[in-house]
Amino acid sequence: MNYSNSEQIKFEHLPFEIRQKKENSMVQLGLIVLETDLTIESEMHQFLSQNAGVSPSFSLMHTRIPCDDTVNAKNLSMMEEKFEKALKLFPKNYEFDVIGYGCTSASLLIGEEKILKIVKSAVSSKEVTTPMTAVKRGLKSLKVEKIGYLAPYVSNIAQRMCHNLAEHGFDIAASATFGEDKDSVVGNICPESILKAIEALTLQQKQIDAIFVACTSLKCASIISKAEEKLGIPIISSNSALAWDMARLARLKVSEMGKGSLFSGASYYV
Repeated sequence: MNYSNSEQIKFEHLPFEIRQKKENSMVQLGLIVLETDLTIESEMHQFLSQNAGVSPSFSLMHTRIPCDDTVNAKNLSMMEEKFEKALKLFPKNYEFDVIGYGCTSASLLIGEEKILKIVKSAVSSKEVTTPMTAVKRGLKSLKVEKIGYLAPYVSNIAQRMCHNLAEHGFDIAASATFGEDKDSVVGNICPESILKAIEALTLQQKQIDAIFVACTSLKCASIISKAEEKLGIPIISSNSALAWDMARLARLKVSEMGKGSLFSGASYYV
């Protein structure tokens, strides 16, 4: 039926029901994403993917936090003041099972415990985790000690991160960075370049138990299994660690295929 612009269209009002909370069996996940990050959202969905028919399924809600494109200690630390604005963009009165903060270097510089307190003070979430928290849990679960470290960061941030890992019992046997301080550039580094850099680390030191690729902007999801098959050791990225830890904390069963040793060989109970 055609209507003229002057005619009033009549709508029938149809009934509906509101779903009760107890009927919602989905795991509720939240993700705080950097304004400049080009990678983490798609990779988190890859790492959290489930086999068909698995229950419970999950919902993943994102908010973005303002940050400068230049990655340095001053800019990263300033993010602490911007959490309130970002967290207010989550739905009001929403109850999360787990919230992940998607920045490895800022979780180091601001502090893992401080981020947990900031998030929990503003949003209802049973658990909070960061890439730094997650990777240490992941490495511990895999029972590895001597690791290779790869990051895009300028050296002073990489130095502090390696010292933090060492303080938690991990021996940094080989290390390298891309020396890039622009997040917009890091998010466009080719996965094949990351794979070549991982291989170069094993040439520095052949006795490495695992390799950690730090930074949620680095696109590692497509090369982790390939690198593990070639090198015979676990490869953990910031995004794989964060997804694994969020799934672990939420008791969410995700598929193992193509995600690396962290998902197939690590224990959820750490």
